[in-house]
Amino acid sequence: MAEQFRGIRGKLGVLEKLAKDMPLDVVLEIFCYLEPRDLLWLACTTKDLRAILMSKSSVNIWRTTLRNVEGLPPCPADLNEPQFANLLFEPYCHVSCQTHEILPES
Repeated sequence: MAEQFRGIRGKLGVLEKLAKDMPLDVVLEIFCYLEPRDLLWLACTTKDLRAILMSKSSVNIWRTTLRNVEGLPPCPADLNEPQFANLLFEPYCHVSCQTHEILPES
């Protein structure tokens, strides 16, 4: 890590500085080479990146990253691409399970 960025936290982090100083079209082109999970994690890093990645204008970035993963089915009609990526790549359960103990009838 460059000496100028050591110890920097919060508002002036390396990722945020990179995103603000680099032209947006270059940043968006880089995002197309990431995996969908990486885009999801990037969307959680700053409000600015979340706004960019979750906007409708970023749909091509999501479609490209999903196409880069072999063997994926097409995105269902009832989900958008970030929702589909979240369903596929986030490690938590997406189903609300309600277990009921079945008692024997007496």
